[in-house]
Amino acid sequence: MQSMKQTFNKDERLKSRTLIGNLFKDGLTIHQYPFKVLYKIDEGVDFKYPAKIAVSVSKRNFKRAVDRNRLKRKIREAYRLNKLDLYNLLNQTNEKIYFFVIYTTTQEISYQEIELGMEKLILRLIDKLTENKT
Repeated sequence: MQSMKQTFNKDERLKSRTLIGNLFKDGLTIHQYPFKVLYKIDEGVDFKYPAKIAVSVSKRNFKRAVDRNRLKRKIREAYRLNKLDLYNLLNQTNEKIYFFVIYTTTQEISYQEIELGMEKLILRLIDKLTENKT
């Protein structure tokens, strides 16, 4: 991976049903407004990138697909812009992580709030990764 480019490639998306099933069965949970995150650290998987992410917005709270898709785009964009610190740590420790981000708020919030929540979420993931090493 090129360290300076802030891209979000197809290979960074979590699409495997078995990995998603493992997350819901064995994954650890973090709550960081406006998200709930299921994540799993695994050295046994072979990803092209050190992290994979899936994003979900509830159909119960947002009936129109247009609204759900807009929120998912905002969440992925916030992740794309803030993932560099997480990638650097994962590359140093030679670990792989995959996680599932669930948008939990019942109304649409601004992009700035989503990005702030994603920044805090990534910092908490970094803290969890470093405390596992000590």
